[in-house]
Amino acid sequence: MLAVISPLIARGVIDNTARGLIDLQLWCTDGLEPLHMRMRGDCLRDIAGCRLEFTNTGAGSPPAQVPELLTALRSHSHNYTAGDITFSRRTQDNDNRGAISNFLSIEIFVNEEVRLLVELSGIPFSISLPQWEQSWEDDNVQRILNMEALRAHININVAKYRGPGIAGLGTDMPPCIWDYRLNKAEAYMAIYPSIHDKYGPVPGGYLSAAFVMERTDFLGREAAADEANMPPDPEVMNHDWEVLDFLPKEQAKAVRKSMHHKLFREASHMTALVQQLLLHGSEKLKSSKEAADFLSAYASIVSHTLATILLTEEDNYDTELADHRIRVLMARIQGLRALTGPLPAPCREPICKAADQFLSNMQHFSTSLHH
Repeated sequence: MLAVISPLIARGVIDNTARGLIDLQLWCTDGLEPLHMRMRGDCLRDIAGCRLEFTNTGAGSPPAQVPELLTALRSHSHNYTAGDITFSRRTQDNDNRGAISNFLSIEIFVNEEVRLLVELSGIPFSISLPQWEQSWEDDNVQRILNMEALRAHININVAKYRGPGIAGLGTDMPPCIWDYRLNKAEAYMAIYPSIHDKYGPVPGGYLSAAFVMERTDFLGREAAADEANMPPDPEVMNHDWEVLDFLPKEQAKAVRKSMHHKLFREASHMTALVQQLLLHGSEKLKSSKEAADFLSAYASIVSHTLATILLTEEDNYDTELADHRIRVLMARIQGLRALTGPLPAPCREPICKAADQFLSNMQHFSTSLHH
């Protein structure tokens, strides 16, 4: 879980004047006692050894109700681990000049599971002279320790992730190994945008991103290229990762092949229609419970369809398992009609027609397996 709490922070103090100890206090806009976190480790080299006081002039108004996260942080004992704490985080301004600005970034891991971020720019601050000096070597060690903390956080959240394929198993749909493989790749992809935001602007940051995202195959290829004295490939450095990048090579190859299967291509036509009518429809429809219920059911059907195709592409696959899954999928596709009932007619009619075609293709798929 990522929690960006910048709007909730009114002011704060970062005290790293004692080597190996970060004493952090954050006063929130709710006016209650500050969050107080004492952690082993050091800030990054730019503010290591210093005491930094800051005020968030862009803080939000006091909330009508204390956010649940703040209540939990104050009311229970937690294990806090420091991530990157620096006043030299860099980002490109969203203007025509494209200038690079520094800003304050505080990264904290709560019980490894929650990643707290406070990121502020253009704020008033005061900073003391450093009470001790951090060497470049110590700074590199601290960065590696912070990456290890981020990697542990990602591993916990990937293990807990329940995408449509896992959440939609229920009691009627028997699982197969591909449900879990696809779910794991989707979990990494769900986390990836925040990791790209962190390391994207950093020179060589794609390697750090690969490390914390457990892309050992990618790191191995880059290490081999480096040992062969090959220059960095700009295409590799700037490549925006996709969900298949988080699968082993052979599994990714199998998924890519199955996505070109006739049944999945037909499912993709319906997916495009659902996106057009529901995800990109009116604001009222997009935010409705009816649309959410339909999308949740439909997403699990698509995920289970892909996993079932992958299952049947394997040598000596379990035919009884595949048949059971297909029967459940046909029943669920038929059930989509009931979920379209509350939708407006301009949405309901084309979606029902597409669902009928999807069902027909699933029946043909079932027949082809028995021939």
